[in-house]
Amino acid sequence: MSFMKCLTFGCALCLVTLCFMSPARTLAQTKKLAESAPGDRDQTLQQLLTEVRELRLAVQRATVSNTRFQMLIERVRVQQAHVDALTRQLENIHSQAAEMKAAKPQMEQQIKDAEDLLDRMTELNAHGELESRIKFIKTNLARLAQEDERLHDREAALETELQAAQSKLNGLNGQLDSLMSELKGP
Repeated sequence: MSFMKCLTFGCALCLVTLCFMSPARTLAQTKKLAESAPGDRDQTLQQLLTEVRELRLAVQRATVSNTRFQMLIERVRVQQAHVDALTRQLENIHSQAAEMKAAKPQMEQQIKDAEDLLDRMTELNAHGELESRIKFIKTNLARLAQEDERLHDREAALETELQAAQSKLNGLNGQLDSLMSELKGP
């Protein structure tokens, strides 16, 4: 906004200077030139006013374009942060799913080993303990399956949300490109 004020002030200063310089020049001229000078002065003033108006419009257009540009950049920045956050969440879910996938065969192997040991064991005290351990591992395996299902649901929802956010970001980038080409002009 200060640029616009400076430009307006500069144009006004040029106009005032021109007005004060014009009468001094006409006094030094002959009477015939002095009679035609007001017509020239009026024409010059009219041209200056037209140019000042054009400059004002150009400054207003530039100010509006600058404001639009800044708003678009901020929206792109916010949307990019959203896309980045969704991407990190999706990566986190992928790593959790991979950990669960790796843990499942280990738990199944522990159950199998414990059941094999249970078949060979004759001591009743240890037999009950081993059955309790097998039951605990099976419960954890069932929880793992439920958690895996929950992660897959969350992963699908995040992928959908990420696609929508990426699409919105692409749209904003398109608007930004369009505005840039407007600013370059023909």
